[in-house]
Amino acid sequence: MSLYCPAPPPYGAVPDYVLAPPRAEDRLNTCAFATDLLLPPPRPEDRLPLGPTHPYDRPLPPPCPEDRLQAPMALPDRRRLEIQAALTAAGVAPADGDAAAVAELAGLSDTTVRAVIDWIGAAARTSWPRPHAV
Repeated sequence: MSLYCPAPPPYGAVPDYVLAPPRAEDRLNTCAFATDLLLPPPRPEDRLPLGPTHPYDRPLPPPCPEDRLQAPMALPDRRRLEIQAALTAAGVAPADGDAAAVAELAGLSDTTVRAVIDWIGAAARTSWPRPHAV
């Protein structure tokens, strides 16, 4: 409380004064010179005229699923992607030697890879909570 404020009224008494609203410079996240830095919006006649846009100036549309390549994927590549997806879903960040280990696991049979993926999922469910990998 400031030294220049009047003493508060005794308990139960109603004060006869009313506090003024806070000044703009006394509010949070504002300062006296911040209003000097703001410029007024430009007038419409001061804007630069822009010509017609070219088709390559716009962002590309998202890809359509039917436009994707329909080539078959090699079985070890598909298994490698499934193992990496399971590790990512479990919140395991990739380390330096993980790519070689995942490639070795992807070369195993479907049954073995499915068991490894199930083990990763079970370990993630029973483990302590941790942030997921992005």
